[in-house]
Amino acid sequence: MFKVETRAAFLLVMDVCRLLGREESGLASQLDVHLLRLLTPVVKLYTGKQAVAVVSEGLESFGGQGYIEDTGLPGILRDAQVLSIWEGTTNVLSLDVLRCVARSSGMVLHAYFTHIKALLAGASGVSSLAPAVKAVGDALSELEQFVQIAASRSPSYLELAARDLAYSLARIYAGALLIDHASWKDASSHDKHAALRWCEQELCLVASKQKRGCYDSSTASLDAALVFDQLIQD
Repeated sequence: MFKVETRAAFLLVMDVCRLLGREESGLASQLDVHLLRLLTPVVKLYTGKQAVAVVSEGLESFGGQGYIEDTGLPGILRDAQVLSIWEGTTNVLSLDVLRCVARSSGMVLHAYFTHIKALLAGASGVSSLAPAVKAVGDALSELEQFVQIAASRSPSYLELAARDLAYSLARIYAGALLIDHASWKDASSHDKHAALRWCEQELCLVASKQKRGCYDSSTASLDAALVFDQLIQD
C-alpha cells in the first residue's frame, strides 16, 4: 500500500505545483486561487505525516538490514520526521485549514467540491474505475454533509475535528486525482489499480467519527483528563 501512498502524494504535490504555476503566471482563475489556498496546508500536512509512515514501512521491508546505519535507511527515516515539524506541525496546519475556510466564507470548500465533481465527471465513462468513482463520490457527499452540520455548531466543534477534516480533504482529493490520472487514454493498468486500491480505504474520516460522537463538547475535557491523568498522579 505504501506504493499507492507514494503515487497519491506525488499527484497531490504536483497538482499544488500546477496551481502555484498558474497563479505566478497570472493565469489562475478564482477557483484556482481558492484551491491553492486550501490545498497548500492540506498537502503539506498530509504528505509530511505520511512520509514517516511510508519510509518506516520501506525500512521494515529490508528486515534487520534496514535498521543498520550503514545502509543509510535510518537516516532517511529521521530526516522524514522533520517534514511534519519544520513544514508546520499537523495540528497547526489543521487550524490553518479552518482559518482559510473562515476567511474565505467557505469559498475554498466550494472550489474544492466543484473541482472534484468535475474530475469525477470526466472519469464517469470508464467502467473499470466505477468502484473508485463511487467511493470518492460517496465520501464527498459525506464531507458536504459534515460541513453543513459543523456550520451550525460552535467553533470549538470544528477545532476538535480539524485534523480529521484535513486528512479527509487530502484523501478524497488524492482519490479524485488518481482517478483522473487513470482515466487518460494512455493510462496503464497499474494506474487504474492504484486508483482502485486507494479508494478501498476510508476516505472521509471526519464523517465516520462525527457519527460516533467524537467531536461532542464532552470529548475535549475527557481527552484532557486522560492526557494529564498520569501527570496529576505524579
